[in-house]
Amino acid sequence: MRKRANLKVNTQQPVVPPEFLETARNSVFETKAKKTYRCRVCGADGATEQSEMLCWVCRRLKISAWREIEQQVPLSE
Repeated sequence: MRKRANLKVNTQQPVVPPEFLETARNSVFETKAKKTYRCRVCGADGATEQSEMLCWVCRRLKISAWREIEQQVPLSE
């Protein structure tokens, strides 16, 4: 086996410019704050547009009501 030659790495000059590193670091670790609104049912803070303008409590109640309706046996006429 041949012995590998020690390659000296130039530590004085960075491979990636520091500006690029800082930009990448900020984009990865940036906390994107979601805009919150008041719930349209109860008026509590914390609703988002993604949650149909409902707080988490009203959203869970809506989902539970849907499940109850689906589980009910349809009445025959």
